[in-house]
Amino acid sequence: LLPVFTVDGLQRNQGFELSFDGEPTKGLRIIAGVSITDATQKKTTGGATDGRDAIGVPKYTANANVEWDLGFLPGVTLTGRVIQTGKQAFNLTNTMELGEWTRFDLGARYVVAAGETPITFRFNVDNVANNAYWSSSLGGYLVQGQPRTFKTSVTVEF
Repeated sequence: LLPVFTVDGLQRNQGFELSFDGEPTKGLRIIAGVSITDATQKKTTGGATDGRDAIGVPKYTANANVEWDLGFLPGVTLTGRVIQTGKQAFNLTNTMELGEWTRFDLGARYVVAAGETPITFRFNVDNVANNAYWSSSLGGYLVQGQPRTFKTSVTVEF
């Protein structure tokens, strides 16, 4: 027999999201947020999985991004980010789930002017601790979390 994939039932998402964006002191910027989601299966065939968690929707997500302009080094900004994602169902019956995970990212940028032209140099490290994790099970497929990743770029505005 060949497997048959069908759309079965509905998914109801309820919850709330809160975010904060501010500069508590000159040169220090924070953007942070949290969301809590109750994603529930409804009207499934024969009610087999009614009331169970929907696949791939974390119970919560939280993040914080910080930027700090170094006044003693003009044009230099340090950046940091933390991402926390809660447990999420991996199958319809909720007998398998992905665990919660946390990732830390760090970076820096330097903006210099070449005449009238701003040039921005960036260097970032995502997943500084090189944690191994499954980032999602959305759609019933496992998505591997990003390993430690080094990124650099140069941007010229004209």
